[in-house]
Amino acid sequence: MWARLVRDGRTALVGLAVLAAAAPVLAGSDADLRQRVEQRLVKAGFEKRADIHVQVEDGVVRLTGITLRYPDLREADRLARKEATSVVNLLRVVPETPRSDKEIREDAEEAVLRWARYGPFDAVGVDVKNGSVRLSGWVEDPFKRNEVEELLAQVDAVRDVVNNLRVQGFSENDVRLRQEIHTKIYNDPLFERWRDLPDPPVRVYVNRGRVTLAGTVGSTVEQVAVGHIARGTLAFAVDNQVRVEKEEKRKEDRKKAASEES
Repeated sequence: MWARLVRDGRTALVGLAVLAAAAPVLAGSDADLRQRVEQRLVKAGFEKRADIHVQVEDGVVRLTGITLRYPDLREADRLARKEATSVVNLLRVVPETPRSDKEIREDAEEAVLRWARYGPFDAVGVDVKNGSVRLSGWVEDPFKRNEVEELLAQVDAVRDVVNNLRVQGFSENDVRLRQEIHTKIYNDPLFERWRDLPDPPVRVYVNRGRVTLAGTVGSTVEQVAVGHIARGTLAFAVDNQVRVEKEEKRKEDRKKAASEES
């Protein structure tokens, strides 16, 4: 028993000695890591366009300070991750020329509509609060989800982009059902005039056989018609979120009034 205690005591002492010896090494590694991250930021010219502070503890990089543009915040994060696997990004965007949420939203929506890859099976909603852009809706594939986030990060005075976009179902049945509903809607006499437009009024989302319809139409008749068309397929369920234009305008007016009050 005494032999075991002595042996265990020696083991404990050896363990403590190893930890004590490792502490300076960890400290040195943190200092080296901090220096490497700072060098990358300097090389990218951040000392002229931002005020970024780098702290490192136990291999975790923490970025604090401000940037003038949201793309710079993202780039600083990307550069830090080239040196560290764990990065805590606490940077804030303080635009040199602040803009209203309404101005940012208008530019963001225009950027989406002008996006060359924005197709009939994408439906991106944009909302802005305190300079932060929130994306809702869906896109056709995961690549587009990332692309639209990059696109809107470039809008002037944006402070953040929260990407809540869903991706269309990619099973063979979902793809076929999506195409079938889209074709039937725009072959209908009520909607055929929009058949070949890049920005059709009604968009179709399908995931695991469940359909969501979104967009804006000119009358209740058209709103009911798209739901009827979708329900005439083998869809498991149909959620018709299509709005009538006048109702949409009233919603926009209420949102504008609430924004002005705040």
